[in-house]
Amino acid sequence: MADNKREALKTKCTRLAVAAIDFGTTYSGYAFSWRHEWKKVQVNQWNCGDFLSSKAPTTILLKPDKSFYAFGFEAETLFTSMAEQESDSEDDEEEGPKENCKDCYYFHRFKMLLHKDERLHRNTEIKDITGKKMNAMDIFSMSIKYLKNSMMDIMNSTKTFEMLEKDIDYVLTVPAIWGDAAKMFMREAAVKAGIPSDQLTIALEPEAASIYCQYMYLEQEYDKDPDSTFQKQVTEKSKYMVVDLGGGTADITVHKQADDGTLEEMLPATGGPLGGTSVDNEYADFLETIGGKGVLNKFKEHCLEDHLDIFRNFESAKRAYNGKKVRIKIPVKFENLIKKDKTKGSISKALRDSQYKDHVTYAINKLALEPSVFEELFKKAVDGISNFIEDILANKSFDDVRTIIMVGGFSECSLIQNAIKTKFSSYRIITPTEAGLAVIKGAVYFGHLPNAISRRVSRYTYGIQSWPEFTPGIDPPSKEIDVNGSLRCKDVFFPVVRRGEQIPVGFKKSQVFQSLKPDQSEMECAIYVSDQENPRFIDDGSCRQLGILKVPLPLGFSSAEIEETIIFGETEIKFVAHQIGSGKVLETSFDMLDFKNLPGS
Repeated sequence: MADNKREALKTKCTRLAVAAIDFGTTYSGYAFSWRHEWKKVQVNQWNCGDFLSSKAPTTILLKPDKSFYAFGFEAETLFTSMAEQESDSEDDEEEGPKENCKDCYYFHRFKMLLHKDERLHRNTEIKDITGKKMNAMDIFSMSIKYLKNSMMDIMNSTKTFEMLEKDIDYVLTVPAIWGDAAKMFMREAAVKAGIPSDQLTIALEPEAASIYCQYMYLEQEYDKDPDSTFQKQVTEKSKYMVVDLGGGTADITVHKQADDGTLEEMLPATGGPLGGTSVDNEYADFLETIGGKGVLNKFKEHCLEDHLDIFRNFESAKRAYNGKKVRIKIPVKFENLIKKDKTKGSISKALRDSQYKDHVTYAINKLALEPSVFEELFKKAVDGISNFIEDILANKSFDDVRTIIMVGGFSECSLIQNAIKTKFSSYRIITPTEAGLAVIKGAVYFGHLPNAISRRVSRYTYGIQSWPEFTPGIDPPSKEIDVNGSLRCKDVFFPVVRRGEQIPVGFKKSQVFQSLKPDQSEMECAIYVSDQENPRFIDDGSCRQLGILKVPLPLGFSSAEIEETIIFGETEIKFVAHQIGSGKVLETSFDMLDFKNLPGS
């Protein structure tokens, strides 16, 4: 059976390779495979000095003139070195970076800017660690450009000829819970980074992970692992839940393998900001409980390099946790800062005066946390993830879900795994060996097998503005308007696709519009989106304008009828238009990032 499947699966890639970039909140990486051996996915290994890592920190360092300096581990090392030199005047003669860290731009964990995209636009700004602002699109595009160029170098190092960008199909991953504007933002950032738009596919992270789970057995040809019980568990053609836990977000959905082997999404992706960084935020709150509100910002202002170390040390503690007492190193300067506060006196005294007096101690520059306190830092994330899972399982449509697949870097945390396994002990919990690489490897497979997903469920209700006849007693009087002697109801939301509707890939919905003026040069149609299934008016609280579809009209299109078509069911919504009668295809543009079109701007 498996051999037949292997034979049937052939790459749809027409270029030399598929290359995927997994742009994460805390870590980013890339992977690729060649068309002639597309099942063998190669993941880069980053050298951070002490060990090799399949991903690098999503951290970018720019020079004072805003030009690129470094990315990843190198950016962290250079910036820390700058900060150390500035904190000690005796190091003035020491060799190292010549730039001043406070003049440079240091951005990390900035992807979460796109989690809430209602006000996202091309001029959105982002602050670096010192509070300096830059255009967010520039930061994203420079980061993607570095990853793309690094990937090209690795790919070229394995070939006797030079790879060109035209030889590659690119895939860029995004959370499924992101809105359409955030996806457009990432596409534009990638294009600005030098990736041609017609060679770029956006992949949804939990989908990519699910695809990996379906097809990971293909790598057995190379891994010499013929017995895969995991593959047997996920190909039962029954519904299963995918819980994708990354650095920033938790992305949760339900999939089912169809009879033809493709995947069908059974539920709109749900989730929120419950990834690994949410635990870091809890640790920050814990430190402020000890040192006082605002102490971390004050510490960052005066001791930048030690502020970075505080969270590096915590990251090490998270990775090494084994259920026993946790010891976390605290910089001496943080202790000195707290001593200056006469109400605190010292970290030890502050702890004795807090609710942690019986569970946390401090000695020799280390905090010692009882397991109960350390695990409490994960409680918000665990409870939030569990609540999302419970809400889904409470739906009778998913009574037959018996398997939960945990993927993503945060799912590799033993504390998270154990908490979910305990909470949902009656379910089969599967965490693949390379859970942190499931998204990036699955994205490569998706580039080769773009038809791997056959149906998706709409996360929103999409529609346009309509003006039906006014019905007294039913329609609000405030919506009554006279249009050429006919009473109409204005601002009515006309749904095109409803939230929760399962739609096949490439599903089309069309509307016919007519130009009203003989000299009209362009037709416009505003597209609205709502979190509700049945919004009534476009100015309801649940509705917002997604963007404006524009169709330029060539000369001579007087009173032309234009059919505008919206294509759903793919990772991004698409638009086409043509003239009724002639069938002539017209150029279309749809902008979700134009600041002028945003409500309230």
